[in-house]
Amino acid sequence: MNPRRLLLPFMAAITAVSLSSCIFQQIASNFIRDEYPGERPPHVIADAEGKPASANWIKVNPYDLPPSGHLDGRIEYAEDGLPFALPCEFSNVLVSPYEPHYQLDYTNSKVGDKVWDPYTKKAFYIPRFMTIN
Repeated sequence: MNPRRLLLPFMAAITAVSLSSCIFQQIASNFIRDEYPGERPPHVIADAEGKPASANWIKVNPYDLPPSGHLDGRIEYAEDGLPFALPCEFSNVLVSPYEPHYQLDYTNSKVGDKVWDPYTKKAFYIPRFMTIN
C-alpha cells in the first residue's frame, strides 16, 4: 500500500481530534466551575487498609434527607459492590453515593481511590469524571 494514501486520512483524523478536544474543553468549562460558593464542603476521609484513616465523623442533619432513592438509578457500583461517587458541577467536589448525598471535597484523591463519607461512615470510590482546575 502506498504510504501517501494513508497520509491524508491520518492528517484529517488528527485535525478532527484536535478540534474536538478544543470544543470539548470549551463546553466543559461552561459546566464545571472552579470556585465553590462559600466554604468548601468537608473532605473525604482516605482509606487506610480497609479502615478510615483519622476519622472525623460529622452528624447528618435529619432535615437534609432527600426523598428515598432519588439518585439510585444514577449510582454505579464497582466489582466489589462499593458505589462510585457522583459528579458535581464544581471542581474537586463530588456527591456522595449515600443519602443524604452531601457534596464532598476530594482534593488530593486520585481516580479509583477508596475513600470514606465523613457523614455516613461508609466507603466508596472516586469515579472517572473530568474536572477543570
